[in-house]
Amino acid sequence: MSSWIALAAASSLAVAIIAVLGIPAALALRLRGFAVVVVAIPAGLAVIALASLLAPIAGLGWSLLPALICAAALALLLLLLRRWLGVAARPRNPGSSMRALWIPVGAAAVGGGAIALSLLAGLGAPGAVSQTFDAMFHLNAVRHIMDSGSASPFAMDLTSPGAPAFYPTLWHAYVSLIVQLSGVSIPVATNAALITVSAVVWPLGAVALGRAVAGPSTRVTLVSGALSAAFATFPLFLAGYGVLYPNLFSLALLPFLLMAMLQLLNVGPARRAMPLSAGTRWILALGALGAAVLAHPGVLYVLLIWAAAPVLFAAVRAWLGAAVPGAGGHRVPGGARRWLRRLAAVVGVLAFALFAIGAWIVGRTSDNSWSGFYGPRRAVLEIIGGTPFLEGHAWAVSALVLFGAVLAWRFRPLRWLIGSAAALAAFYFISDAFPSSDWRTLFLSPWYNDPRRLAALVPFGAFPLAVLGASAGWTMLRPGLRRLAAMSARPRRSLRVLTAAALVFLVAVGQAGSDSALREVQTRYDPKEGTLLSEDELRLLERLPDEVPEDEVIANNPLNGSALAYALADREVFFPHANGNYDQRFYQLVDALVPNPATACELSRELDVEYVLDFGTRYIFKNDTAREQPFKRMKDLDRSPVLTEVDREGDAALFRISC
Repeated sequence: MSSWIALAAASSLAVAIIAVLGIPAALALRLRGFAVVVVAIPAGLAVIALASLLAPIAGLGWSLLPALICAAALALLLLLLRRWLGVAARPRNPGSSMRALWIPVGAAAVGGGAIALSLLAGLGAPGAVSQTFDAMFHLNAVRHIMDSGSASPFAMDLTSPGAPAFYPTLWHAYVSLIVQLSGVSIPVATNAALITVSAVVWPLGAVALGRAVAGPSTRVTLVSGALSAAFATFPLFLAGYGVLYPNLFSLALLPFLLMAMLQLLNVGPARRAMPLSAGTRWILALGALGAAVLAHPGVLYVLLIWAAAPVLFAAVRAWLGAAVPGAGGHRVPGGARRWLRRLAAVVGVLAFALFAIGAWIVGRTSDNSWSGFYGPRRAVLEIIGGTPFLEGHAWAVSALVLFGAVLAWRFRPLRWLIGSAAALAAFYFISDAFPSSDWRTLFLSPWYNDPRRLAALVPFGAFPLAVLGASAGWTMLRPGLRRLAAMSARPRRSLRVLTAAALVFLVAVGQAGSDSALREVQTRYDPKEGTLLSEDELRLLERLPDEVPEDEVIANNPLNGSALAYALADREVFFPHANGNYDQRFYQLVDALVPNPATACELSRELDVEYVLDFGTRYIFKNDTAREQPFKRMKDLDRSPVLTEVDREGDAALFRISC
């Protein structure tokens, strides 16, 4: 029970970190109501990203202090620029601001609660470790930041000691702050961040996006919160697959960026849903973009795909001189002259197209030979079924999406929503319907040609349509609920109960297709099912700090999970990740332990290494010849004449080099 309390405390702290760092900027902009939350979340995370870059320049080690300094500096700067940003005075009715805050937050809590319960069921334990290849890097990167004192993305040299290369470290910087302030282990802090990002950041952003496309009514707000938990491929599936923590982090921030973009384009009811000054819109857009990109740059490509339709819609509207949404929701003439709007439309579309082409050329990832798992027909069925790539289907959610698409088509100003949804679905279709090829790689390179990553993007197009469909359905059902409530002795109370029941029903409908995603998470975090760390290996690592001095470095084989001795036991290892460029003497030593003990002794004295971890040959990847080659002779270590067993738990053993 105490460990679960520690996870709850760490999760609360994770939320508090974002709030403390982001709210000063929102208050400096004189925001009230839900706007405080919508601006504070990307602002707080942007502050962490900015502080991680500036702290080494200022000679400060990584901690909450440089983040607090950056938060204060940003708030002060916004205060000084407030008049230039066009920030209005405070609202006269603070009560309405509180109502405008708690209804959206409460709606997000409905969907967030469902997501959190699913995640807790999937994790199984507060300190559960993802049994995946990437978990080694992400957990060890947090320890590396704490040891080096730098969270800068330009200082991450975990896989190339002494030769750092740019790597987005916002996730790892955030988790390290949770560890420092709470004192919990890195796995517990990682799971706390996972819960916060999935069950707090994402639902709040989803509510903001839903209101931006369907209006700020209470009905839309509640529906958006409930539907934030309705798509199995995000965030639940992505919480297990990979495990792609930075990717999930950036996508959870995407709704804030999309809402800011709709505000700038003045498309749909975005400005009516959240009145912001022109300067505040740009601040929100830049802050959300910076935080999302420094979490994972791949989010930029998702933005380009999703934004193509509304950008084109806004350009056509400007070219034709059509009316634009006014502050009260009515249509008003465009403010600029006709020729100027046409010029802006042409320049905007060309700039967007050139940027997209350039991003696709510059941002290509290393190629993978992943082919589609299905043919074209099955891939279409996966999209229509609402759970692409996963087993089972969510037909009720698909029906809401289809209904929303019909409504969007009938209402011309929202037709672009169909384009955004179709574009993301098309990219998934390409990934899962066709074998590996050059033309397929041209489209999918930013995602390593991986259908599973593309499946997680489909909800970002489907969610706004589902909000439209569910909101319209609620409108049609509400008269019946009113008549039913009127039959009771307390009609108002009965109506609230029926409304709450309808909301719970909507959440339940959304959970219908999440079973396979939940099983994915459970499998990925179960040491009995996984291949990274067994229960015996975990128990041995728990004892390691008492058996190996702090200044020792341990020889290991990263293919079997022993690399996590660094994150879990706070002891340095030769190879903190299976992908990396390390001292060649490390490879020579582990290669010589059994067949050439004399060479092993010579290298151990040269490197001042005394301990070896043996987690056997239960490798995270099977039949990976290239990765196994350097460690092919690091087997049967109990036969080595220079190794003395120090501790053992099942097949996991700790040896000491005795020469």
